[in-house]
Amino acid sequence: MTALANISLIAVGLSEVREGSEIVSSGVVHMAEGIYEAWRSPIRWTYGKGDNEVSGVASLADMFKPRRLPDGAADSKFLPAMYRAVEENFLTDGEFAAAEKVQFKRAWCIAAAKWAGVPVEFVDADVIRKGKRAKVRAVEVPASVAFELYNDQGVPTAAGKVVEADVKRQLKRAKKRNVSDEDMRKLVEETPVECIGGKYDGVPVPATTSIADILAEHAIKAGYMPPKASRATRNDKGVALVDLSDKMLKLLKVGEDEAEVALSNDIERKLKEVANAIAAFIG
Repeated sequence: MTALANISLIAVGLSEVREGSEIVSSGVVHMAEGIYEAWRSPIRWTYGKGDNEVSGVASLADMFKPRRLPDGAADSKFLPAMYRAVEENFLTDGEFAAAEKVQFKRAWCIAAAKWAGVPVEFVDADVIRKGKRAKVRAVEVPASVAFELYNDQGVPTAAGKVVEADVKRQLKRAKKRNVSDEDMRKLVEETPVECIGGKYDGVPVPATTSIADILAEHAIKAGYMPPKASRATRNDKGVALVDLSDKMLKLLKVGEDEAEVALSNDIERKLKEVANAIAAFIG
Protein backbone atom coordinates (compact mmCIF):
# COMPACT_ATOMS: atom_id res chain seq x y z
CA MET A 1 0.00 0.00 0.00
CA THR A 2 1.35 3.44 -0.89
CA ALA A 3 1.95 6.29 1.51
CA LEU A 4 -0.97 8.18 -0.07
CA ALA A 5 -3.30 5.27 0.72
CA ASN A 6 -2.11 5.31 4.32
CA ILE A 7 -2.73 9.03 4.56
CA SER A 8 -6.24 8.72 3.16
CA LEU A 9 -7.20 5.87 5.48
CA ILE A 10 -6.14 7.66 8.65
CA ALA A 11 -7.56 11.00 7.52
CA VAL A 12 -10.82 9.53 6.21
CA GLY A 13 -11.22 7.45 9.35
CA LEU A 14 -10.78 10.52 11.56
CA SER A 15 -13.27 12.41 9.39
CA GLU A 16 -15.81 9.62 9.94
CA VAL A 17 -15.21 9.75 13.69
CA ARG A 18 -15.85 13.49 13.62
CA GLU A 19 -19.10 13.03 11.73
CA GLY A 20 -20.28 10.79 14.56
CA SER A 21 -23.45 8.71 14.63
CA GLU A 22 -23.37 5.35 12.87
CA ILE A 23 -20.02 5.72 11.12
CA VAL A 24 -17.80 6.28 14.17
CA SER A 25 -16.96 2.56 14.39
CA SER A 26 -16.12 2.47 10.67
CA GLY A 27 -13.88 5.47 11.22
CA VAL A 28 -11.98 3.72 14.01
CA VAL A 29 -11.46 0.66 11.80
CA HIS A 30 -10.32 2.76 8.84
CA MET A 31 -7.80 4.50 11.09
CA ALA A 32 -6.63 1.10 12.35
CA GLU A 33 -6.00 -0.03 8.77
CA GLY A 34 -4.00 3.09 8.02
CA ILE A 35 -2.02 2.83 11.25
CA TYR A 36 -1.25 -0.83 10.56
CA GLU A 37 0.13 -0.09 7.10
CA ALA A 38 2.16 2.91 8.31
CA TRP A 39 3.33 1.18 11.51
CA ARG A 40 7.07 1.39 10.81
CA SER A 41 7.08 4.59 8.74
CA PRO A 42 9.44 7.18 10.32
CA ILE A 43 7.84 10.48 11.32
CA ARG A 44 9.51 13.51 12.85
CA TRP A 45 8.18 14.90 16.11
CA THR A 46 9.13 18.15 17.80
CA TYR A 47 8.19 20.46 20.64
CA GLY A 48 9.54 23.70 22.02
CA LYS A 49 11.10 26.62 20.13
CA GLY A 50 14.55 28.02 19.52
CA ASP A 51 17.18 26.80 21.95
CA ASN A 52 14.50 24.86 23.83
CA GLU A 53 13.40 22.82 20.81
CA VAL A 54 13.45 19.06 21.26
CA SER A 55 12.92 16.77 18.28
CA GLY A 56 13.43 13.26 17.05
CA VAL A 57 12.24 10.57 14.67
CA ALA A 58 9.89 7.82 15.74
CA SER A 59 7.21 5.58 14.25
CA LEU A 60 3.59 4.92 15.11
CA ALA A 61 4.82 1.74 16.81
CA ASP A 62 6.63 3.94 19.36
CA MET A 63 3.77 6.36 19.95
CA PHE A 64 2.55 5.04 23.30
CA LYS A 65 5.89 3.87 24.65
CA PRO A 66 7.07 6.31 27.32
CA ARG A 67 10.05 8.40 26.22
CA ARG A 68 12.60 9.05 28.95
CA LEU A 69 14.51 12.26 29.58
CA PRO A 70 18.24 12.14 30.42
CA ASP A 71 17.42 12.16 34.15
CA GLY A 72 15.14 9.14 33.74
CA ALA A 73 11.87 11.01 34.14
CA ALA A 74 9.04 10.43 31.68
CA ASP A 75 8.81 12.99 28.88
CA SER A 76 5.22 14.24 29.20
CA LYS A 77 5.53 16.33 26.03
CA PHE A 78 6.37 13.41 23.75
CA LEU A 79 2.84 12.04 23.21
CA PRO A 80 1.31 15.47 22.40
CA ALA A 81 4.19 15.99 19.97
CA MET A 82 3.43 12.63 18.34
CA TYR A 83 -0.23 13.58 17.88
CA ARG A 84 0.91 16.75 16.13
CA ALA A 85 3.27 14.67 14.00
CA VAL A 86 0.36 12.43 12.98
CA GLU A 87 -1.65 15.54 12.05
CA GLU A 88 1.20 16.85 9.89
CA ASN A 89 2.35 13.59 8.31
CA PHE A 90 -1.03 12.02 7.59
CA LEU A 91 -2.84 15.21 6.57
CA THR A 92 -5.66 15.08 9.09
CA ASP A 93 -7.87 18.14 8.99
CA GLY A 94 -7.12 20.09 12.16
CA GLU A 95 -5.97 19.11 15.63
CA PHE A 96 -7.17 16.06 17.54
CA ALA A 97 -9.85 16.82 20.10
CA ALA A 98 -9.63 14.90 23.39
CA ALA A 99 -12.42 12.47 22.43
CA GLU A 100 -10.80 11.92 19.01
CA LYS A 101 -7.53 10.96 20.69
CA VAL A 102 -9.44 8.24 22.55
CA GLN A 103 -10.77 6.84 19.26
CA PHE A 104 -7.33 7.09 17.63
CA LYS A 105 -5.80 5.13 20.50
CA ARG A 106 -8.47 2.43 20.08
CA ALA A 107 -7.56 2.20 16.40
CA TRP A 108 -3.88 2.09 17.36
CA CYS A 109 -4.51 -0.81 19.79
CA ILE A 110 -6.25 -2.78 17.03
CA ALA A 111 -3.31 -2.22 14.67
CA ALA A 112 -0.78 -3.03 17.41
CA ALA A 113 -2.49 -6.35 18.16
CA LYS A 114 -2.38 -7.27 14.48
CA TRP A 115 1.33 -6.47 14.40
CA ALA A 116 1.70 -8.57 17.57
CA GLY A 117 0.43 -11.60 15.66
CA VAL A 118 -3.25 -11.64 16.62
CA PRO A 119 -5.22 -12.76 13.53
CA VAL A 120 -7.08 -9.48 13.05
CA GLU A 121 -8.78 -8.82 9.70
CA PHE A 122 -10.45 -5.69 8.36
CA VAL A 123 -13.69 -6.56 6.59
CA ASP A 124 -16.90 -5.11 5.18
CA ALA A 125 -19.86 -6.13 7.34
CA ASP A 126 -23.61 -5.80 6.90
CA VAL A 127 -25.52 -4.23 9.80
CA ILE A 128 -29.01 -2.95 10.44
CA ARG A 129 -29.16 0.76 11.28
CA LYS A 130 -32.52 2.42 11.96
CA GLY A 131 -34.30 -0.44 10.23
CA LYS A 132 -32.14 -0.25 7.11
CA ARG A 133 -29.29 -2.47 5.97
CA ALA A 134 -25.94 -0.72 5.84
CA LYS A 135 -22.36 -1.73 5.11
CA VAL A 136 -19.66 -0.77 7.59
CA ARG A 137 -15.96 -1.44 8.02
CA ALA A 138 -15.38 -3.84 10.90
CA VAL A 139 -12.76 -5.83 12.77
CA GLU A 140 -12.91 -9.62 12.42
CA VAL A 141 -11.14 -11.87 14.92
CA PRO A 142 -11.29 -15.56 15.86
CA ALA A 143 -13.94 -16.49 18.42
CA SER A 144 -11.17 -17.33 20.90
CA VAL A 145 -10.17 -13.64 20.87
CA ALA A 146 -13.69 -12.20 20.92
CA PHE A 147 -15.09 -14.46 23.66
CA GLU A 148 -14.24 -16.51 26.71
CA LEU A 149 -15.22 -19.83 25.15
CA TYR A 150 -14.27 -22.27 27.93
CA ASN A 151 -13.85 -22.10 31.68
CA ASP A 152 -10.82 -23.37 33.59
CA GLN A 153 -12.21 -26.93 33.51
CA GLY A 154 -12.62 -26.84 29.73
CA VAL A 155 -16.42 -26.62 29.92
CA PRO A 156 -17.98 -24.37 27.25
CA THR A 157 -19.29 -21.03 28.46
CA ALA A 158 -22.55 -19.55 27.17
CA ALA A 159 -20.63 -18.04 24.25
CA GLY A 160 -18.77 -21.31 23.69
CA LYS A 161 -22.04 -23.24 23.48
CA VAL A 162 -23.46 -20.83 20.90
CA VAL A 163 -20.35 -20.94 18.70
CA GLU A 164 -20.09 -24.73 19.06
CA ALA A 165 -23.74 -25.14 18.02
CA ASP A 166 -23.08 -22.98 14.96
CA VAL A 167 -20.04 -25.07 14.02
CA LYS A 168 -22.04 -28.29 14.39
CA ARG A 169 -24.73 -26.92 12.07
CA GLN A 170 -22.11 -26.13 9.47
CA LEU A 171 -20.57 -29.59 9.79
CA LYS A 172 -23.99 -31.18 9.41
CA ARG A 173 -24.68 -29.21 6.24
CA ALA A 174 -21.29 -30.26 4.90
CA LYS A 175 -22.11 -33.88 5.86
CA LYS A 176 -18.99 -34.13 7.99
CA ARG A 177 -19.24 -36.57 10.89
CA ASN A 178 -17.00 -38.11 13.52
CA VAL A 179 -15.16 -34.89 14.35
CA SER A 180 -12.94 -35.40 17.38
CA ASP A 181 -13.29 -33.23 20.49
CA GLU A 182 -9.87 -31.73 19.79
CA ASP A 183 -10.79 -30.81 16.21
CA MET A 184 -14.17 -29.49 17.34
CA ARG A 185 -12.54 -27.17 19.86
CA LYS A 186 -10.11 -25.93 17.22
CA LEU A 187 -12.97 -25.19 14.81
CA VAL A 188 -14.84 -23.34 17.55
CA GLU A 189 -11.83 -21.24 18.51
CA GLU A 190 -11.04 -20.36 14.87
CA THR A 191 -14.60 -19.36 13.97
CA PRO A 192 -14.43 -15.80 12.59
CA VAL A 193 -16.43 -13.15 14.46
CA GLU A 194 -17.31 -9.75 12.99
CA CYS A 195 -17.14 -7.28 15.87
CA ILE A 196 -20.19 -5.17 15.08
CA GLY A 197 -22.01 -5.31 18.42
CA GLY A 198 -25.50 -6.64 18.97
CA LYS A 199 -26.29 -10.19 20.03
CA TYR A 200 -26.07 -13.61 18.42
CA ASP A 201 -28.38 -16.20 19.93
CA GLY A 202 -28.49 -14.12 23.10
CA VAL A 203 -24.70 -13.76 23.40
CA PRO A 204 -23.37 -10.16 23.24
CA VAL A 205 -20.98 -9.66 20.31
CA PRO A 206 -18.11 -7.22 20.87
CA ALA A 207 -18.42 -3.87 19.14
CA THR A 208 -15.42 -1.90 17.87
CA THR A 209 -14.93 -0.22 21.25
CA SER A 210 -14.93 -3.43 23.29
CA ILE A 211 -12.76 -5.41 20.86
CA ALA A 212 -10.24 -2.55 20.93
CA ASP A 213 -10.08 -2.91 24.73
CA ILE A 214 -9.56 -6.67 24.38
CA LEU A 215 -6.83 -6.20 21.77
CA ALA A 216 -5.11 -3.56 23.93
CA GLU A 217 -4.11 -6.38 26.28
CA HIS A 218 -2.33 -8.11 23.39
CA ALA A 219 -0.54 -4.85 22.54
CA ILE A 220 0.62 -4.58 26.15
CA LYS A 221 1.88 -8.18 26.18
CA ALA A 222 3.81 -7.52 22.97
CA GLY A 223 5.53 -4.54 24.61
CA TYR A 224 4.05 -1.88 22.34
CA MET A 225 2.74 0.04 25.35
CA PRO A 226 3.07 -0.28 29.13
CA PRO A 227 0.26 -1.58 31.33
CA LYS A 228 -1.87 1.02 33.04
CA ALA A 229 -0.61 1.90 36.47
CA SER A 230 -3.00 2.78 39.26
CA ARG A 231 -3.59 6.51 39.22
CA ALA A 232 -5.31 6.57 42.64
CA THR A 233 -2.30 6.09 44.89
CA ARG A 234 -1.65 7.83 48.21
CA ASN A 235 -0.02 11.28 47.94
CA ASP A 236 -1.03 11.38 44.29
CA LYS A 237 -3.51 13.51 42.39
CA GLY A 238 -5.49 10.29 42.05
CA VAL A 239 -6.70 10.80 45.64
CA ALA A 240 -8.02 14.24 44.75
CA LEU A 241 -9.65 12.84 41.62
CA VAL A 242 -11.49 10.18 43.62
CA ASP A 243 -12.76 12.79 46.11
CA LEU A 244 -13.80 15.14 43.32
CA SER A 245 -15.55 12.31 41.45
CA ASP A 246 -17.61 11.49 44.55
CA LYS A 247 -18.68 15.14 44.81
CA MET A 248 -19.59 15.33 41.12
CA LEU A 249 -21.62 12.13 41.27
CA LYS A 250 -23.52 13.51 44.23
CA LEU A 251 -24.22 16.79 42.39
CA LEU A 252 -25.28 15.02 39.20
CA LYS A 253 -27.64 12.63 40.95
CA VAL A 254 -31.18 13.42 39.80
CA GLY A 255 -33.67 13.57 42.64
CA GLU A 256 -36.02 15.93 44.40
CA ASP A 257 -33.57 18.81 44.09
CA GLU A 258 -32.91 18.46 40.35
CA ALA A 259 -34.57 21.85 39.70
CA GLU A 260 -31.90 23.59 41.77
CA VAL A 261 -29.48 23.54 38.83
CA ALA A 262 -30.80 24.55 35.43
CA LEU A 263 -28.75 23.00 32.61
CA SER A 264 -27.67 26.23 30.96
CA ASN A 265 -25.56 26.27 27.80
CA ASP A 266 -22.52 27.21 29.88
CA ILE A 267 -22.98 24.31 32.31
CA GLU A 268 -23.58 21.89 29.44
CA ARG A 269 -20.41 23.10 27.69
CA LYS A 270 -18.36 22.70 30.86
CA LEU A 271 -19.72 19.20 31.51
CA LYS A 272 -18.82 18.17 27.97
CA GLU A 273 -15.28 19.49 28.50
CA VAL A 274 -15.02 17.43 31.70
CA ALA A 275 -16.41 14.33 29.93
CA ASN A 276 -13.87 14.66 27.12
CA ALA A 277 -11.01 15.20 29.58
CA ILE A 278 -12.05 12.10 31.56
CA ALA A 279 -12.26 10.05 28.36
CA ALA A 280 -8.76 11.15 27.35
CA PHE A 281 -7.37 10.46 30.85
CA ILE A 282 -8.85 6.96 31.01
CA GLY A 283 -8.20 6.11 27.37
